[in-house]
Amino acid sequence: MEAKEKYSERRRSERRHDARRSNARRGDVRLDSSFEASLLDHNGKTVNVSASGVYFEVITNDMEAFPLGTTIPLQINAVTHTYEGREGTLKITGRGKVIRNCIIENPDHANSLGVAVEFTEKLHTEIDYD
Repeated sequence: MEAKEKYSERRRSERRHDARRSNARRGDVRLDSSFEASLLDHNGKTVNVSASGVYFEVITNDMEAFPLGTTIPLQINAVTHTYEGREGTLKITGRGKVIRNCIIENPDHANSLGVAVEFTEKLHTEIDYD
């Protein structure tokens, strides 16, 4: 019994070490937030966003809509508030290259596609106030 506990603790420690090493390889901090995303006539939600790229999920029947290496236009929308209480939509637009994609199976609704995009140009920002 005692050996099992020590082994579990050792494995936990190894996983923590691997996670730190993985995060150190990432050059930019990731914001784990869900924003609306528009890509190639598909609408989806971001899973995380960083200065160098975005990972999003989109519900689609076309599992080959975002092939690896393809450069695509994208737009991310986020609701923002000013100190005066005004509400607006922050629109971030640009282009990026698809560097990873995977099918996400969901028994509750249609399958979705997870897509990682690396930005290939400086992003443009605009705020629309209603």
